[in-house]
Amino acid sequence: MKKIVIGVGIGVALLVVATACSSPASRASAPTAQAAAVTDQLVTSQPATTQPVTSPPSTPSPTTASHDNETSTVEAAAQFSPQVEMARDKAQSYLGFSAFSRTGLIRQLSSDAGEGFPKAVATEAVDSLSIDWNAQAVKSAESYLSFTSFSCSGLKQQLSSSAGEGFTKAQAAYGAGKTDACK
Repeated sequence: MKKIVIGVGIGVALLVVATACSSPASRASAPTAQAAAVTDQLVTSQPATTQPVTSPPSTPSPTTASHDNETSTVEAAAQFSPQVEMARDKAQSYLGFSAFSRTGLIRQLSSDAGEGFPKAVATEAVDSLSIDWNAQAVKSAESYLSFTSFSCSGLKQQLSSSAGEGFTKAQAAYGAGKTDACK
């Protein structure tokens, strides 16, 4: 509601400046028509009572919807510490060019040879993202097969090994099962 009043106030101020800068002939009739339009806008955007409005309107206006989306984005960003936000961004960056298991991504973010985030920060960042680990296992399996050959069991082992990719056995089986190595 404050934004509407402030917006209307700014609009009135711009109207006054525009009117002052307009030609003398149009100045005589323009302010009255413009003032009436602004008054109508103020009347229609104000609640009928002087009591505070406690619930939002049933169908939000585009201004309200836009404001709600901005608030949601700000609230979503504010729910994580700056370090976790940076780790989230880095995790998404890694996922943009390579496949990772949950364990592998946390390891990459927290390793001294990787990003060096504290393990708790890396874990919170990875767990806060919506990642399809089965799809990641498929991508990883396909990546391995693009440069070398594996048996079905060898590929599953590579995908699930802690020295390999670190997928769960179920994720590794799913990923390998979607490739030619297991067909």
